[in-house]
Amino acid sequence: MADFNPQERVKKMVNAIKAEANEKAEQIKDMAAQQFRIEKNKLLNQQKEKIIEEYKKKIESYTIEKRIQRSSKINQSRLSKMQARFELIQRLKEEVRQKMAKLIQDQSVYKELLKNLIIQGMIKLLEPRIELTCLEQDVQLIRTILVECQEEFTIIIKRETTKDFKTTLSINQSQYLTEKGGKPILGGVVLSCANSRIVCSNTLDDRLELSLQEFLPDIRSGLFKK
Repeated sequence: MADFNPQERVKKMVNAIKAEANEKAEQIKDMAAQQFRIEKNKLLNQQKEKIIEEYKKKIESYTIEKRIQRSSKINQSRLSKMQARFELIQRLKEEVRQKMAKLIQDQSVYKELLKNLIIQGMIKLLEPRIELTCLEQDVQLIRTILVECQEEFTIIIKRETTKDFKTTLSINQSQYLTEKGGKPILGGVVLSCANSRIVCSNTLDDRLELSLQEFLPDIRSGLFKK
């Protein structure tokens, strides 16, 4: 009992408590630091993902915008080409029209052309009575070929079908051809029958339009090389 020292014993107990407290404090610090790192990394990752997502959206938006711009430029280019082609074809059409206008100034040429247009229309309609509508200035010229047209038509039908079929032609003098699309009609005729319920337009303007449509693929391939 002589060796028992209460103060020393208390001191050891205090030191032990302090050591345990320090150890606990360190553990708490470590846990707090670890938790801080976890939360910090979590926050950083969230922010990183948010930034990445924002940039993805920006890149996607930029890509879409560029595609739209590219598509718009391509469409504008196509439209420009289409407009240029249309204008060139219209100029070609007008040149052909002007040459045709000069050609039919020769009455013998125009007379033969009228005859062929009339007979062709008669074959299309195959009616016993057909009325012709023409330019007012062409009335006298057409009168001179009516009988010839009727006779040639009868010969053609007989040759092709072995049948006798005659058509009587008359000229409509209650109205005349004037203009189409704001331009004076060059010439030709419009054939009608059954009280004008059936019509065959064989004007030079309509034939020019039909020819242009028929040969348009060839015209395009010739004018617009790829």
